[in-house]
Amino acid sequence: MPQVQLNRPAPSPRLIDRAIQMPYSGQSPQAINNPQPLFLPPGQRLSTTAHPNPIVAALHQSQARSPILTVVDNSGQPITNIKFFRYIEGVAILDTRLKLGKRQHAEFYFHIGEEDAALLSGTKEGQKGAPLMRKVKVGSRFGRVRCVDATKTADFNCDNQRAWVTANQVWPEHVTVMFNGKDLDVRKKIHYGKDLPIDATAAIKLGNNKFSVSIIPTSTMDQTDYAIGLETLQLVDAAGAKELTGILPYDEARQRILRRLQNEDPDIEVVNPYVVINMSDPYTSRIWNIPMRGRYCRHDQCFDLDTFLETRTSKRLGQPCDPDQFKCPVCGGDARPQSLVKDEFFVVLRAELVQRDRLDAKAIIMQQDGTWEVQEEETTGETGDGSGRRFGARAESAASATTKEGNSTVEVIEID
Repeated sequence: MPQVQLNRPAPSPRLIDRAIQMPYSGQSPQAINNPQPLFLPPGQRLSTTAHPNPIVAALHQSQARSPILTVVDNSGQPITNIKFFRYIEGVAILDTRLKLGKRQHAEFYFHIGEEDAALLSGTKEGQKGAPLMRKVKVGSRFGRVRCVDATKTADFNCDNQRAWVTANQVWPEHVTVMFNGKDLDVRKKIHYGKDLPIDATAAIKLGNNKFSVSIIPTSTMDQTDYAIGLETLQLVDAAGAKELTGILPYDEARQRILRRLQNEDPDIEVVNPYVVINMSDPYTSRIWNIPMRGRYCRHDQCFDLDTFLETRTSKRLGQPCDPDQFKCPVCGGDARPQSLVKDEFFVVLRAELVQRDRLDAKAIIMQQDGTWEVQEEETTGETGDGSGRRFGARAESAASATTKEGNSTVEVIEID
């Protein structure tokens, strides 16, 4: 095969000398001539992407990845055929609010006894480059640090935790978290797409513990109040989660609905007051088997307990569900296992619907005196028989065509 020779100009000696004197750095000549500073100038923020990839953007925090949990039995054997749940058992919220420009440091001291320390799950190093491994049992505890925006909500305290557990995680722009003298990695939105809490389980020790948070002020700081809290998480199975739920008695649940129908304004007259109650589960659109609601929920609609637990998920396949999954599917309120109650009034309603063979009911109409009836659904759309008629038209046409007995004969028309 003949060879083809290309006439190319010889490289300039000056260009060769520049290439020898300037080692390859992986950057273009434009980037070398305009180097970027290692630290951002004052007042400048890092640009964020719409969907950051933590594998790339958070590579420097690979050690901060959440440990892989393995649930084991008393003999140490892994349990793989049962679903487990993590929920927020309690939270110690710092009384001190961190306000940018005013208060920028807070400390919290607490003591861990031998009994509580034995329940903390142990952490082991994984393979090189792999996340940490953690063997846990039913009843194991975890420690987690969270920070929320307390500017608009002032009732964040240890006695009223329902506002805390439903608040979104948010970190100040520049924050340092120390636990027993160890600096904890803060996982920020710029690297993970959203601010994430800190797993502090491995940093908790037997005896006295010190937890501190500091905010570094900058010229771009806002006036947000930040509330810091140390949460205690617990691991349970489905049976354990159900044991934590409570009961809303029949009379209390019934009066809760009837009070809404009472008119307390003498200048307003309400004619035939009633309320329509949704009887379907928000996940399946069918009537529930075990009607549950949050203890502090104000709506009437319930959801099915088994369906609710089954739909609690985790980001990792085969892992216990995330603790932030326990929110009411109707209003988004506190729906942790200890905050759920079984509504006995709706239990009785379901039993009566079974006797009437009306489990297909989607809603009921409840009057002011407590009586109720099934709300019939309106059928819309075409009948599907090819006639183009809509539901209800057939009955109307049949009624209009009905004549008295002994009336004129029926005339048959043939169409070619």
